[in-house]
Amino acid sequence: MSTSAAEKAEVDALIAQLSSSQDHERKTSVNMSSSPDASTSSSERKRVYIRQNSGSNSSNHFSGSPTDAHKHLLQKNAKLSKKNDRKSRQGKGRGLAKKGGGGGNYTWGTMGSEFLDEYAEDFDEDDLDDLQYNEAKEKYLTQTAQSQLKPIENFDKDIKPIIDEYFVNGDANDVVQSLRKFDLREHGDGELLAYIVTIALEKSNVHKELISRLLHDLNGVMFRANDYINCFNTLLTTLNDLSLDNPECSTDIGKFIARSIADKCIDNTNGKYFARYKGNVKCTKMQAALDKAETLVSMGDFYFLNNVWGARSSGFRPVRELADKMNLIIHEYYDSGDGSETIRCLKELNVPHFFHEFIYKLIDFCLEKNTERAQQLTIELLETLTKTAIITYDQLKTGMFRLFDDMEDIQLDVPNVYEQLQALTKQLEENKVLNQDIISNIPQKGRKRLTSGDDNSKQIK
Repeated sequence: MSTSAAEKAEVDALIAQLSSSQDHERKTSVNMSSSPDASTSSSERKRVYIRQNSGSNSSNHFSGSPTDAHKHLLQKNAKLSKKNDRKSRQGKGRGLAKKGGGGGNYTWGTMGSEFLDEYAEDFDEDDLDDLQYNEAKEKYLTQTAQSQLKPIENFDKDIKPIIDEYFVNGDANDVVQSLRKFDLREHGDGELLAYIVTIALEKSNVHKELISRLLHDLNGVMFRANDYINCFNTLLTTLNDLSLDNPECSTDIGKFIARSIADKCIDNTNGKYFARYKGNVKCTKMQAALDKAETLVSMGDFYFLNNVWGARSSGFRPVRELADKMNLIIHEYYDSGDGSETIRCLKELNVPHFFHEFIYKLIDFCLEKNTERAQQLTIELLETLTKTAIITYDQLKTGMFRLFDDMEDIQLDVPNVYEQLQALTKQLEENKVLNQDIISNIPQKGRKRLTSGDDNSKQIK
């Protein structure tokens, strides 16, 4: 018993010693956790534990120190992590996908964005810099372009030649490109449009139709709805002066207004265009023009308004179609010799502004035929057309000058074309079809014809 009592006392003493040791270690651990090196020690213990349980028996490295293979693997994983990181490579931005993953090319946007009136985008610093740069660049280019534009000094000098050229080729795109060379800011109140319409008032319905088409083509490209409203307001308030040279101008202005409404150049929803003139009519001619326009618009037949000048169906075919039609008329004339039928077909085309093409093709066909009969038929037809004023002298001159410019190309198919041209023009001069202003510009063989801007002392081979 004494022996067992002594052993029990010894065991109790050992247990008490161990308990006190554990309490001491706990207190020490609490104190260390509050110190700056606590986290480091904890991490170190974890690395030791991992190293000891990693299955590696290498004794060449300390516990917690990675091997060369481990270092390589860590570096590789770090590179992959950086590559796949969505954050900005420059360390800017939040690393989020733009527009919630719906941005960039060939994307539909995020689901539901089509129902939003405005898509709110959070611009980061780079986006704002790009936006400000683009805005500054656009402003600079606009100012530079405007500084290079020519001012309009005189409408008759600068604008009328453009419209006259348009009457010849009917190409509204050429008009746009020509007008863009001028600074139109000082004439943006409809003054320029009013001048263009005034040119048409002095000409035929074919030219009025061309101007109506031009007004439509310029809408939204160079002019806005207010420009058209100001244009016709200027014309309406000056009808008394315009009627001195054009007695029917009230009716024509009314047609132009109705046509512009039909072409959506002027908004007349619920009659608001005509309502602006209620009680503001200054003369009877102005009232007559407004009544004419309102009557045409009230008919509601926009097909009729598109043909209000009565020249659209025949005079505005494609240029290629008109050229082919004229070529057919010429062939039929040389087969039959019937000049009256040829004149009737030309009148049906109703394109007096394009008759220079007929002159060009007629003489070109005559030179290719190279027969006395063809020459005589050509002279007879041209004499009839000019004396009856079916073809104006300006159209005759334009067609002849076009032919003169192409003589070198024609000579490739007709070697003696210069001799034929000399003989033909000599007879036309004797019959008083051609005047000296055309005869003096006839090209000589091997030499280009001189124009008014050339030096008379130079002969260009």
